[in-house]
Amino acid sequence: MSTKLVRQKVAEFLKTNDPGVLCIRGNWGTGKTYTWNDELEKAAKVKGGIGLEKYAYVSLFGLNSIEEVQRQIATQTIKRERIGQPFDATNLSAAYEDGVTLVKKLAGRFGGFLGDGYYGAAASLMTLLIRNRLICIDDLERKGVHLRSGDVLGLISQLTEERNCKVALLLNDERLDDRPQFEGFLEKVVDLNLRFIPSASESAATALDNLKAAPIPTDDVREQTILLGIDNIRVIRKIYSIVSDIAPMLKDYKPGVLKAVTKSLVLFGWCNYQPEMAPTLNFLKAIGEYSFATQPPNEEVAKLREKWEPKLRQYGYTHTDDFDLVLMDGIINGYFDPTVVAVYATELNKIEQSAEANAKLEKAWDSYRNSFDDNGEELVAELMECFEANAQFYSLGTTSQLIDLFGRIGHQEEAKKVFDLYEKAHDGDVSAFDVERLFRFGMELPKDILARVVKAREGVKPDLSNDALFLGLKEAGFGSDIAAQLAKLPVEEYVRVLTSHRGEELLKIREGLTDYLNVSNPTNIAIEIMSRAADALQVIAARSPLDSARAHTWQLIQWQKKFGRLHDVEPPVIPTAKDAPVEGAPTA
Repeated sequence: MSTKLVRQKVAEFLKTNDPGVLCIRGNWGTGKTYTWNDELEKAAKVKGGIGLEKYAYVSLFGLNSIEEVQRQIATQTIKRERIGQPFDATNLSAAYEDGVTLVKKLAGRFGGFLGDGYYGAAASLMTLLIRNRLICIDDLERKGVHLRSGDVLGLISQLTEERNCKVALLLNDERLDDRPQFEGFLEKVVDLNLRFIPSASESAATALDNLKAAPIPTDDVREQTILLGIDNIRVIRKIYSIVSDIAPMLKDYKPGVLKAVTKSLVLFGWCNYQPEMAPTLNFLKAIGEYSFATQPPNEEVAKLREKWEPKLRQYGYTHTDDFDLVLMDGIINGYFDPTVVAVYATELNKIEQSAEANAKLEKAWDSYRNSFDDNGEELVAELMECFEANAQFYSLGTTSQLIDLFGRIGHQEEAKKVFDLYEKAHDGDVSAFDVERLFRFGMELPKDILARVVKAREGVKPDLSNDALFLGLKEAGFGSDIAAQLAKLPVEEYVRVLTSHRGEELLKIREGLTDYLNVSNPTNIAIEIMSRAADALQVIAARSPLDSARAHTWQLIQWQKKFGRLHDVEPPVIPTAKDAPVEGAPTA
């Protein structure tokens, strides 16, 4: 039942003074108690909103006997007009005062026996005076081990049938240790039985709309919790608190950085605080950038993937990166290290800047794609203005598109200027002049521009150690000079490098070597490098069963067995200033 309908039923229940029992069942943290209290306080402010003059709230958490429950009802009773008011010295139970008065009247006769124990005696005596009250009994599933659900329902029946009380019972019956007994008595005692199932949007509203102190906007947390279907109010508030903790560390970055971090934190917070409802953090940690494609799952992992992959895909979560691991640790530890966060946030900020720059360029391209207006000069000016401001964020492929357009419409000077801007913005970055990737996608460059690309790449050719070559492959790619040098190294050197690095360095090497595992038409250079890496892993695998298991997770050995090693091919070709295109690539 939705929150709105439950609220209507509660309001109707409160209005009359007729005895009766209302039961509200629902999962932990979904807002049963909050909804009851909120409707109770609203009704207390309206004439005729609550039919009875006295009210008592009792949590059964840790209580082990019916006597304790009765004593709590007696001592927690307040007058109707005090509902929703902060406690003060006048906020004493009317029944308690009555009990003390009665005991004092008897003190003359029994004073020697009672001594100073007036209030203890009054507490016991007050249980006899419980009648004509509105009572809320909460947390039945958290009662003490010696208190039975049947006993609680028996007391509720007595209160309604003999003491003219109205009782609301709130619980999570899914967690009730003696649920069969509870179910057996329920229909005999309860008049109105409600299943409280708020929607994720209702829970988000309850959790976030009335925060007394909201250091950051709630919109992103609200949006992501709804997308995941989180209905636990306490979990939502905990997640919001986590996001609020890290937000000041990200205030100097693009807004998209906090938005991306929030998306991850909502997911990780859900997994951490509601493991019975969400995928585990260990499962998320196993979703590396390539793990689903390269690691053969065991039966348990396969079942988890089948269960959670669709929801994670819908949420937009495809893999776990290093920053995600930092965020997971922060949730588990309860704090984030600003220095560590800054390192990863800086990289994420560059991605956001790049996305923003590309969005601006796409908007400028719309003037070309979406009209037949005679606006060539305006189009060139708009594209040039965008490129001048953001050249550092554009790829060689994006640059080549502009060069091609400007050349076709007779703006050769602007075409040359575009490359001037690109070359200056990417000075020293050899991967920025990787023409092989252009050729793979059928893109061409004018001969004069192509010659400049090759010359620029040669001008920043690094003089690297073999270890540095392996570490740089991931970023440089298989069309780089780094790849050309790796393709010539002996297998023995591959073995040495793979066995002498560990941790983040080995992970970086692995990502570089396996980057083309799922490419249907890898280049000769890529095939040669992966074949040598597979040979090296075979050598390592022969050392022990443990190393064999490790080596096979790279999937290069399996790839080599499936596709075979490259035989009888010409040596890999890297374009030079004289012979720029790679083997098999189209010429300009």
